Amino acid sequence: MSGGSGDYCDYRVRITLHTSLAEAEIRRYYSKAKIAGAEHPAHITLWFAEPDEWYGRGYILEVYDSHRSDWDWDWRCI
Repeated sequence: MSGGSGDYCDYRVRITLHTSLAEAEIRRYYSKAKIAGAEHPAHITLWFAEPDEWYGRGYILEVYDSHRSDWDWDWRCI
């Protein structure tokens, strides 16, 4: 992802998972999770689907971070 004036980098990772755990258990786990970003903890978002008899509960985990860089060749922004 990129945009703006070019002096920052955005990072977004999305993973689709399936589990037999309840939504409350999943939310509790990620509310305590410490996922490191480039400079600060990353922002975590969860989306849930209705449970399925074959695959259990499906959900999407999205991790987002933004990093400001004053240097054009910052390795995290390439």
